[in-house]
Amino acid sequence: MALLQRGSCGTMNPPGKYDESSDIHIRSGISEEEKAAVKKRKELVLTTLRNLGLNANKAPVVSVLVSGGGLRAAIACQGILSELSNVGLLDLVTYLAGVSGSTWCMSSLYTKSDGWQNLQKAENELRRRLQKDKWNFSHALTGLCMAAKRDDYSLTDFWSYTLVYFLTKELLDANLSGSRSQSETGTVPYPIFATVDHYFKRKGKEKTLKSWFEFTPHEAGYPKLDLSTPGAYVSTTLYGSKFKAGKLIQQEAERDLSYLRGLFGSALADRNSILTSIRDFLLKFIHQDSTEKQNLLGLYPKEIEGKGLVLEGDILKTIMEELVTLVYIFTTGGDYLPVLESLQFKMAGYKDFSQSQRMITKMLQHSRQTSSDQQRQSILDLLTEVLKHDAKEERNIRPFIQFIWKTFKCLLFWTWGTTNNFLYKYGDIKDKDLTDRENLYLMDAGLDINCAYPLVLPPVRDTDIILSFDFSEGDPFLTIKDTAKYCKACNIPFPPVDEDKLDQDAEAPSDFYIFEREKGPVVMHFPLFNKVNCGSPEVIKKRRETFATFRFDDYSDDEVRQLLEDAKANVRNNKERILGKICTLARAAS
Repeated sequence: MALLQRGSCGTMNPPGKYDESSDIHIRSGISEEEKAAVKKRKELVLTTLRNLGLNANKAPVVSVLVSGGGLRAAIACQGILSELSNVGLLDLVTYLAGVSGSTWCMSSLYTKSDGWQNLQKAENELRRRLQKDKWNFSHALTGLCMAAKRDDYSLTDFWSYTLVYFLTKELLDANLSGSRSQSETGTVPYPIFATVDHYFKRKGKEKTLKSWFEFTPHEAGYPKLDLSTPGAYVSTTLYGSKFKAGKLIQQEAERDLSYLRGLFGSALADRNSILTSIRDFLLKFIHQDSTEKQNLLGLYPKEIEGKGLVLEGDILKTIMEELVTLVYIFTTGGDYLPVLESLQFKMAGYKDFSQSQRMITKMLQHSRQTSSDQQRQSILDLLTEVLKHDAKEERNIRPFIQFIWKTFKCLLFWTWGTTNNFLYKYGDIKDKDLTDRENLYLMDAGLDINCAYPLVLPPVRDTDIILSFDFSEGDPFLTIKDTAKYCKACNIPFPPVDEDKLDQDAEAPSDFYIFEREKGPVVMHFPLFNKVNCGSPEVIKKRRETFATFRFDDYSDDEVRQLLEDAKANVRNNKERILGKICTLARAAS
């Protein structure tokens, strides 16, 4: 990291309750491990400030927020971090908090031993990977079949090994807890990865403290349940394990970062676009033949009356293609009865599917008289009969079939981010929204606020200055406006926001905005595409179109370089403003 040249220029929460028997932590404030890591980081920040000639004795807490935005955000995040390092500002940053696509970049850096030592090297590796590496069918299929063995398999698993892997060209088998040692040295910003609890969004409670769920190298959990109730955490190594009444009753393997990337970045488009993407990937898995797939299917020839010796895989492929279409049309609100008729026709002559054919006949006769929920259950029953009819026990289901069946089931019920609730029946918490649910369903925090402000603001963490790098699609100020509303609802100090002024700038923003007041953090906001680095509203519009969030084709190297340069310009052009404000706050605190 570059060093700044000379002349360029909170209150601790009390220790909380720790349940030794279950590794559940109920407390206000951050963990002891995070406090120790942040203390070391602050020492580095203070040294950097003194090297500037600043006679400071307390370092301000600087949080860099990187927003969501799919692969656009992942690439831009790399550009921001590279340039912060290049101009010598990175050593002044205490926290790095990410949402959605930006977490793809963060996770890659924090799991590599040399990821932060040479960010230009990391940037070059990103460019190489996006041009040279490919989505590997066999790796994806093997990973999905392994994931489908877990009780908490969901569409997040599917998303991780399909779209996220396809876009990033990278699978990370490392665990988040593996980055503890690097974070604890204080040589890198302490990382925070954001998600939200989908339950609270469905209940219309998303603008509440308890809707946010964070991951750090040390813990995962709710940073704050409400203003008067402490937060609730579990060790990151035990996220996904089964608890009841505060006791660990079944330990599961820690989820790897390939899965967490899918969890953090699961809301890249509208529901129908996501459904179409999932359908297309399912058809890839069904159509493409490979040795791995044959082994996972356990294929063998079967004698079929009137048709001779038929390879079982050919039958299954035909039937599964129809099942994909059936589930897709039902979940998108279309007329699925013609698909049932086609499915019944293709099953004719196969004794293994005689019960399935009877079920289809009944569905065709009664579908108009049943509710949507009843139809969904009938389709699930049909899928179960078709795909699992020859398995006497769950453990006998062939891996590929189990993966396909579980994915269909999750599609029908739109199940994402399933995990065991570590607070299930936990007696010390009275909020039944948190303790009565056996499972949690976590999703992309961009569904709430596309930037992790709630995780660096009081009462969770006391940040003095926020550097908000916004890579969002559409309104470049939506995260600021949403955060102002969130803070008002939760009674958290936040600078005033003039929405009318921001709306006027939305189509062609500047590269720098500052929001401040006497109490609360200073917020510096940097829209990715702006009239400084793009030059005109027409170029801004073109950039937004070129780098759409749900873009499915590969970026060219020229496009990657352009995106990196746009992001870097926002740091380079505002270096003195950023440094000046940090120095001002450091002087005021000293």
